[in-house]
Amino acid sequence: MAKRFFLISACAILVMFSWFAPARAADNTNDLHNGAALVVEIMDLMYKYHLSNPDATVLTEGAIQGLLDSLEDPYVDYFSNEELKGFTDSLNGDLVGVGIEVIAGEQYPYVFNVVPGAPAEQSGIKAGDVIIAVDGQSIAGWSLDKVVSNIRGIIGSKVVLTIQREDDVLEISLKRADIHVPSVNHEMLASETGYIHLTSFGSSTSQEFGDAMNSLKSAGMESLIIDLRNNGGGYLDAAVDILGNFFAEDTLVASILDGQGKREEIRTLNKTTADAPQMIIIVNEFSASASELLAGALQDYKIAALVGNVTYGKGVVQTIIPLSSGGALKLTISKYLTPMGRDIDKVGLIPDHYVLDQELQREVAWQILHPEDSPDLTLDLGAGRAVLNGRALENALDIEKKDSAYSLPLRQVLEAMLYQVFWQDGVIKVFSGQEEVCSIKPSVGGPGDLSGVFVKDGVSYLSENILRQLNIDIRKEKNKITLTRLR
Repeated sequence: MAKRFFLISACAILVMFSWFAPARAADNTNDLHNGAALVVEIMDLMYKYHLSNPDATVLTEGAIQGLLDSLEDPYVDYFSNEELKGFTDSLNGDLVGVGIEVIAGEQYPYVFNVVPGAPAEQSGIKAGDVIIAVDGQSIAGWSLDKVVSNIRGIIGSKVVLTIQREDDVLEISLKRADIHVPSVNHEMLASETGYIHLTSFGSSTSQEFGDAMNSLKSAGMESLIIDLRNNGGGYLDAAVDILGNFFAEDTLVASILDGQGKREEIRTLNKTTADAPQMIIIVNEFSASASELLAGALQDYKIAALVGNVTYGKGVVQTIIPLSSGGALKLTISKYLTPMGRDIDKVGLIPDHYVLDQELQREVAWQILHPEDSPDLTLDLGAGRAVLNGRALENALDIEKKDSAYSLPLRQVLEAMLYQVFWQDGVIKVFSGQEEVCSIKPSVGGPGDLSGVFVKDGVSYLSENILRQLNIDIRKEKNKITLTRLR
């Protein structure tokens, strides 16, 4: 069997399996055997004589955990057969449940997404529904993990969710079923811009990605945004297969180095059928592992620019080794480098354009692909909403006002206008591309301070004066402010 690797991050569920036992000559074989014999002897004595009459399974699991901890490696792990199945099922998006993704709310979790065709969709559950009880028991104060574990269960069994939808409270009985959650979602944005969101790199991800690409091409896609935010990684092979959509066959996309310095090149296998479109990749601090391999290769070859924040920085490779007694050991066996030789472990990928406001990242990515359109941000004070380039933002922007003078949230406004904002030694530095255009020291003033920037409740606000200095046009109407960056 050909050697296969997987990448895994500490911040998400992901994996790829490599069923092999790495061969390595041990210089101190006798020391290893003597050490193993000593561990067995100690376990035997503890089992026979300790006052607590310890269980053999507990001792075994403790010994295994001690071995894992001794490596001081957050990525090594031991899986029982049941844990291994759950691990792979989670990565591949296979689970038993009702087909909803939930997010923690202020008091209760709410439904973020409903899987098409799943029991939840068939029963009428919608995104935005708030879950207030499970099987008649209030879930106020429950952790999100506890909520999810109570909604999941045995296939064919029933669970009753109490849903609040605006002023209505509904009780919905659902039968749990096998669910496959797709790892790829796509849509067409304005100006023939394709958008593909990858949530993980599972066994079907490369096929789902190819299907999404074909669908977008058929719809006339001219440019592409790939969203890797919060994607903790997964199968290396899936990332390499996806890169085959953009590179010629046999293109180097990563190098693998083992503990003895042996180098193995990872190259594409698929032949591309067309030139890669103009492309942006969105990343954040939770884009890790296989996500970084994919983004790093596209960035190295200047096929795509990265927008967002510095990535997680997980550049080591694990493999799954089956154990003779059942279960498996997940072990770090090597590190990987980008095609240009960058070691991103504990460092991450540096974006080409920083955007730290999560909600603005997709809009800024679209804007960079369409430089002919000037950024346009409308703040509708009456409706309490913000609209960027014709698309409403989910969260309204906080605005400070004194008389007829407005102070606007600095980071959100400037990032929407395609500036990059950095704090350095108590000073705010504003960049346009790679050029620093101004440096501002915040004051302790308030909305009436028209000279620059002030900080309130941890948020920096900038005056209309600063906006005009940054070549941003301001138009005021009744209860409405429109900002446009002039070219």
